[in-house]
Amino acid sequence: MSRTRRLRQQQKQATATAEALTAEQPSIPLAPLWLALAFLLPNLGVLACGFVFDDLPVIVDNDSLHVHSLRQLAHIWVSGYWPDQRSLALYRPVSQMLWALMWSIGGSRHPALFHALNLALGTAVVLLLYRLLLIHVPARTAFIAAALFALFPIHTDATTSIVGTAELLAAAFGLGALVLFYRDRPYPAVLLFALAVFSKESAAAIAALPLLLPRKQKFSTNTLVAGAGAVVIIAGALVAHHLISGTSRIPAIDNPMGLVGFGPRLFTAFWIQCLYVFKTLLPTTLSADYSYKQIPLVMGLDNWRAWAGPAFVAGAIFLVWRRPQFRAPVLIYGVLFSSTANVLFPIGTMMGERLVYLPSIGLALLLSILLAQSPYWKPAIVAVALIFGVRTAVRNLDWLNSERFYTRLVQTAPNSAKSYYSYGALLSARGDDVGAIAAYDRAIAIFPAYSEAFHNRGNALARLGRREEAMASYRQCLRFDPGHAGAAFNLMQLQAGLPVNPPRSHI
Repeated sequence: MSRTRRLRQQQKQATATAEALTAEQPSIPLAPLWLALAFLLPNLGVLACGFVFDDLPVIVDNDSLHVHSLRQLAHIWVSGYWPDQRSLALYRPVSQMLWALMWSIGGSRHPALFHALNLALGTAVVLLLYRLLLIHVPARTAFIAAALFALFPIHTDATTSIVGTAELLAAAFGLGALVLFYRDRPYPAVLLFALAVFSKESAAAIAALPLLLPRKQKFSTNTLVAGAGAVVIIAGALVAHHLISGTSRIPAIDNPMGLVGFGPRLFTAFWIQCLYVFKTLLPTTLSADYSYKQIPLVMGLDNWRAWAGPAFVAGAIFLVWRRPQFRAPVLIYGVLFSSTANVLFPIGTMMGERLVYLPSIGLALLLSILLAQSPYWKPAIVAVALIFGVRTAVRNLDWLNSERFYTRLVQTAPNSAKSYYSYGALLSARGDDVGAIAAYDRAIAIFPAYSEAFHNRGNALARLGRREEAMASYRQCLRFDPGHAGAAFNLMQLQAGLPVNPPRSHI
């Protein structure tokens, strides 16, 4: 028997099995309610959390989002994402407009408003995913996949951090667009897809999912309209991003993969995919920071991690080629991760748990296909809900306040320069300059060219009256960042014999 004929037979068998399962799987009573509870109950603790980490520069300290009229929102469409780091310019105007509106209605005083918004969006994503999967897979499989997606503890980086709203918006609008597309409503589908892409750039990959989950109807004019609309939107987003970002660069401390050749970058990116899957399924240690040097680069084949990544990719290729029932889930994972996996091009971060939010649909679907065939799927889901639910609830508490967040950060990312820098800023804000200097020294030991750590270290030394050491630290800051205005001014003041009392970090 030829290989082609054998593959056709396998596909027919898979189709027959799917049809049989569909007949054997009745709808799940009150499925939307159970799915909403699966997400909401473990995550209700976020309502007690505040603004921490990226929430501060992107929202709290970003005056451009503190608007007083709807007319002022227009400037968001011609400005970047990071207010103080033009080299990391991103284009997410829909997310920023929502933050500005939330800030204006009282979010500045009540972070719980932002967290409640994330809870609502997270619930909507789970229910939209279930609705989308019902179009393509049996009811039980769709329910299990949506439940697993709702329960994955790694999603807390997207659902608990306020800046994670961008991930949730992109997912909600993107999945909504797909549901409308399959219902043969191309114009509202294109509108929602546009909102998804302008919420977060990586949502553009959603446009490829109809190729993996094809419509039952034949090609139609509506399909052409939706496809053309998606192409126009993606092109427009690329142009807007280019105009906003200009000559952007990726800081080495955020993603050193941009400094190495294609081979080491590929080996490292594949290894990081292993970490994503591992942390999704076994979330023993979760962290908000994977910057330099938390994940060492994989520079060659003499490193065992260089073999783990290709083995992972080979396993995925095997499932796609030899197991037709797993083809769509594996490809969904790959397609949705294509723009943020550092494989096609380096991005602004080496690894971020929030990046797995949308791609984990593929993992959830793959696991659900396996689990739906078991007569014990109900107790299995209950067990997963209890274990993952408790882990999610505990993980959410890490965002409770700055004290807890940064203390946990140095525990979960002990090899990251940024973790110790952030911890130093926390100690400085508490008035502990001696402890802050020790934390900054640790950050500099990990990343010797850390200009901002030298600057903050100089500030702490200046407040302690250690003027010579402070001047030396400022000079080191200017060595690696000659345009640093704060270090230059403080150094000039000290050299002139003037008193210097820099303000403490706001964190």
